[in-house]
Amino acid sequence: MADIVSREEWGARSPKGAYSRLSSTKGVKVHYTGGHVSPDILDDHAKCVAMVKSIQDFHMDGNGWIDIAYCVDEETEILTRQGWRSYRELRTGDIALTLNHETGMAEWQPVLEVCVFPAGEREMIRMRGEHHSSLTTPDHRWPVERDGRRVWATTETLGRRDRIPVAAPCADLPVEAKWSDALVELVAWFCAEDHGDRGPGGEPASGVVLRHSERNAANVARIRAALRQVFGPPREDLSRAGGVPGWREAADRHVREFHLSVDAGEVLLGRAPERVPAFEFLLTLTRAQLALFIETSLAAGTLARRNRAAAEALMFAVLLSGRAASLRRLPPTATRASEMWLVTIGRRQSFAPRGAAGARFTMRREPYRGEIWCPRTGNQSWLARRDGTVYFTGNTMVACPHRKVFVGRGPGHLPAANGPGLNSGHYAVLGLVGNAGLVQPTDGLLHAILDAVEYLRAEGGAGKEIKGHRDGYPTDCPGDSLYAWIRKGAPRPGATVPEPAPGPEPARPWPGRLLTYPPVMRGDDVRAWQERMKELGYDIVADGAYGPQSREVCRRFQRDRHLDVDGVVGPGTWNAAFAAEP
Repeated sequence: MADIVSREEWGARSPKGAYSRLSSTKGVKVHYTGGHVSPDILDDHAKCVAMVKSIQDFHMDGNGWIDIAYCVDEETEILTRQGWRSYRELRTGDIALTLNHETGMAEWQPVLEVCVFPAGEREMIRMRGEHHSSLTTPDHRWPVERDGRRVWATTETLGRRDRIPVAAPCADLPVEAKWSDALVELVAWFCAEDHGDRGPGGEPASGVVLRHSERNAANVARIRAALRQVFGPPREDLSRAGGVPGWREAADRHVREFHLSVDAGEVLLGRAPERVPAFEFLLTLTRAQLALFIETSLAAGTLARRNRAAAEALMFAVLLSGRAASLRRLPPTATRASEMWLVTIGRRQSFAPRGAAGARFTMRREPYRGEIWCPRTGNQSWLARRDGTVYFTGNTMVACPHRKVFVGRGPGHLPAANGPGLNSGHYAVLGLVGNAGLVQPTDGLLHAILDAVEYLRAEGGAGKEIKGHRDGYPTDCPGDSLYAWIRKGAPRPGATVPEPAPGPEPARPWPGRLLTYPPVMRGDDVRAWQERMKELGYDIVADGAYGPQSREVCRRFQRDRHLDVDGVVGPGTWNAAFAAEP
């Protein structure tokens, strides 16, 4: 398990601007610090922290690098224990609902950081359908389910087999009931009646009244039974209850009325002021009681509420129960003077954006000039809402000899030191050794590098490659000792390393540059790749220009070969193409 030291813990400076998103995840490049590294860091971890800070200072002040591409637009909200919050309302330390992408369970976690980037000209991708609305950066990360596996994808690389979770069972629900089931049911009946029972001063007038049509005898019987369990048998004269909560029953035309004493009414109002269930109350319900609350709300006849706060609370209960929910406004009609807010309970736990058919679902690029933002949580995910629709959505590393991993730019962010044209191919992991002083990596350092690699694979979608900085760029980094270890296959210290079986050589070696779009790239290497695609049966024009058609063919090929779908012809995609049988 990686021992991760967050940016906050090691005292990182704020970035000067926005990171570029990492557009490809072939693997990891290992670096070293270069220069003299004092062996004293072996005895004092605080000196490792100081060294990481000095490296950041050099990169930002000496190299002029920034030191976080963000995620979503201004309208996107996050679910906290206090309800939905915008990025302007969200604060570090707020508890938000996240997705543990390893277990598939929802978990409450603190917000570690709220990253906001000012307005500017940028391109975003809008996904919109009947039950989904998002506006994200192209490389925004999504937790997806693909062929029975849980993996990470970006907006731009979502495939037809990818399903984005919109709900998940909550792992943090109470297992012991704080309230009786009868009280939970009464609160649900109480909140289903979307009107108030308060006098001019805002206090209870003559107590709460529960009303229900006598045509539904089963529901009337349920309310009566719950009242008996909570408050005892009915009383004819509530004024003589002597402070003991009580209730009585009456009929008004075709409506059955249950009048509660002031004390009994306060029991319900304490859990649902103004007939709006308090989030604190909902958070104390067990999984079975949440199901009871929702079932009772459905039995009441409608999930529409005149009060938006009541609809928000009902939606909160549905999401806590692990079911999908959405919220939309119903405008006034000829037969209804006021607007309503309708909660819809979804039947599915996920949706397939690329598999959505026709005009009901669209994905398109568009310019955007507003602020963009993203929260950071321990699970690298959070529950988002936009236009009433809900979905789960989603730090490069430094390793030290004490087997600790410092978060640099982190998963999903473009590193700065792999060399021109190569940053998009790999994450960067820096080992604290140099070419003088401490030059031999310790077992703790090698373990930490591999811990960082595993973390980047799990959280950032890093591919299988582990290479040195000098692979593809003329430099002595990561030093002879680290590079020799990488050439051996980067084994865990103490592990028995079998001799690797030689793999098949591609018919044509990779030309050494990534083929990407935009902008259009031209050259003989592009033409060679296009001709190879034609040989493999793909519909493509071999014109030597890598544009949108070539990128789409590349993506289809990557899906067919079970590669990372990013539309970039890197060494993995190139070698797979030229090693494939026509």
